[in-house]
Amino acid sequence: MTNSKSLSSVVGPALALACTYFAVFEFLRTRWPEFFSARCKGKAPHPGFLAWIPGVLLTSEDEVVRRSGMDAAVYLRIAGMNILIMTLLTLLGFPILIPIFVSGAAGLKDFDEIAISNLGQASENLWAPCIMMWLFTIIASFIIIKNYRAIYKLRLQTIGTGEGFEYTIMITNIPPEFNTEEKIRKDLSEKYPGKIMSVVTIHEESELRRKVDSLSKEHVKLMRAQHVQDLHNGKPTKKRLGYFGFCGYGEIVDPVKFHSQNITTIKAEALRARATEGTFVGVAFVTFNSITAATKAGSTNLSEHPETWIVKPAPKPSDLIWSNIEQIRPVSINTFVIVLKSAALFCICIFWSIPVAFINAFSNLQQLSEDYPAFSFVQDFSPFWKSVITGLVPGVLLVLLMLLLYPVLWNLVKITGVTTYAELDYQFMGDYYMFLVIDVFLITLLSSSIWDTLQDILEHPRTMFELLGKSIPAVAVIMIGYILIQSLIVETERIVRLWFLLLSFVFSSMSKTTVEKQQATKPERFSYGGNLAYSSLIFTICFCYSCISPIILPFGVLYFCVNYLVNKYKLLYTQKLRFETHGKFFPKVANHMFTGMIIAHLALMGVVLLKFGHWQLLILFPLPLGTYLLSSYMYSYYGEDLQHISMPLSAAVKRDTERSDELVMAFLKRWHNVDCWRQSWMTVNLDDPLEPEKEMPTWEDINRNSVEFQLDLKDGGESPREDEPLISSRDNSNRSSSRRENKV
Repeated sequence: MTNSKSLSSVVGPALALACTYFAVFEFLRTRWPEFFSARCKGKAPHPGFLAWIPGVLLTSEDEVVRRSGMDAAVYLRIAGMNILIMTLLTLLGFPILIPIFVSGAAGLKDFDEIAISNLGQASENLWAPCIMMWLFTIIASFIIIKNYRAIYKLRLQTIGTGEGFEYTIMITNIPPEFNTEEKIRKDLSEKYPGKIMSVVTIHEESELRRKVDSLSKEHVKLMRAQHVQDLHNGKPTKKRLGYFGFCGYGEIVDPVKFHSQNITTIKAEALRARATEGTFVGVAFVTFNSITAATKAGSTNLSEHPETWIVKPAPKPSDLIWSNIEQIRPVSINTFVIVLKSAALFCICIFWSIPVAFINAFSNLQQLSEDYPAFSFVQDFSPFWKSVITGLVPGVLLVLLMLLLYPVLWNLVKITGVTTYAELDYQFMGDYYMFLVIDVFLITLLSSSIWDTLQDILEHPRTMFELLGKSIPAVAVIMIGYILIQSLIVETERIVRLWFLLLSFVFSSMSKTTVEKQQATKPERFSYGGNLAYSSLIFTICFCYSCISPIILPFGVLYFCVNYLVNKYKLLYTQKLRFETHGKFFPKVANHMFTGMIIAHLALMGVVLLKFGHWQLLILFPLPLGTYLLSSYMYSYYGEDLQHISMPLSAAVKRDTERSDELVMAFLKRWHNVDCWRQSWMTVNLDDPLEPEKEMPTWEDINRNSVEFQLDLKDGGESPREDEPLISSRDNSNRSSSRRENKV
């Protein structure tokens, strides 16, 4: 992609696909609200033609926090922040830089005419992009600082809602000698006398998990068989067993009786597995009778040995990765695993750069034919198809290649033993951003410009600076095509969720039961890490070329506007949110943005040096250092507090003073009865494993049903003494064992 014709070959198909996606969404969103408005209980929001657009845009930040949490509000604030930065840079860069570049002495044409490459060697006009880089950096830094303060203030307002998990801490790497709830309670009671409500230890229950999964599948098969039997007026039906049953092979059975017998057998095996306690994995959840006590315990070392009794505030139960919790490793071994992951990331990064460089070879068909003779036939194509190959093909293949990398990195981070999806998403965002910057930006720059000019440099050494000064800015056209594809194809597809739409349609058509239909339209979880990594990459690309080729800036505005609109709708109405970190992602995103600014400074310094702008280079030297120092200062002042999810102690004390002890005890008793601090397969109803999970009780229930809570407290007996816990370790163990005995 080296000229405007190549870029026009991207705009046409991208616009057509974007309009198609929005048309499909507009047509189906009111006709299939279970899929497109899953969080609205089957009702389409904002009915009317395109009424969802103003409805989404006019939704306030307070409403977003109320409906979707602070993380959603912070994500949208980041998108809005990028829109503001790119808009201001466009309004300033276009009227100032483009006329200066057009008047350059190099006499270049097409996109090179409005880039810094059109300026002559040692031109006085080189002062303009250098001064504008200072101005752009000040503008971007001011907006980031302003949002740092706003998000920190929002965190103080929203954290500490007083839900049940805020009364609980999670302890890992507990020594094996403390393998019972009584021993852990006895040890902690010495440190927090009269404060502990309950202790729940976690055991490895992989056998029970497999049995519950098999039992759920058999229940689905039984429901399908009963549905078929009902269609035949209750007459018994027959089917063949085995993979080749459709070919006439296998035993003939009555499916209803067959699956009923299987359910009976698997249920008995599951009951035996549930009655047998698994190995203690060194993890426990401890609930206190006040948020203040839990906050203090969650930020205190419980042992003089740093590798044992590792404590942190408990996350939401839905945030826990139980498969990793059951296989938690010692700190020393986990450190070794993290080192291996880093080595694997390096190897994957090197390996992935090979196909990226090959894909970018399509942007120069002449060079492609020389390097890969098997593709020499493309030289015979018409100019239209050549522009499609050089413009559309590299961008689409690059997007697909990065999407293939997504599950690889996700699982690589998961095997490091992270215990929550929030931490998994957080670490994944950093790794994915690094890969995107290296493979999409740096490898594209090298493979598309420097390697193309090496031969000319070797033949004519004196022209080295002039050749590199022209070729490096030319890569901006490739980046424009990539941003266009991301904006008009990838981002617009995400509101339709084409792949999930097709799967849901197929499985809904094949579904015979209500449970299957609900599973077919079940929304996927929103990925903060992947979306924020892409946003940081686009910011890095646009800021890097803001003073080299400012024509890229409006495309950055387009990307962030589409990203904001699409993801705000999804966060409000469609996708489920698994966790809440109260803005933990923002400091890392801010660091990525500062990193992008430093890359932009170094890139402009390199181009100015190649243009022999020695005096201009001197005024650029303080920029990278100053940006780095500002980034470090903002992280130490605001970022470290945002990184810690625990509630401020003052907020915890305030929350406790607002609540009566009786209502808190009743609330925690209900929270404890839900058994949320155990694996779901430990508490599932084996008679009906497909029934929905119990909803967690909320403090709002107290405000609406305070009388009911008072009665619940009276029914449970007298209030405990100050030195007696509401839920004793003996009551908890008896409750667990009696449940098993009743099931057996």
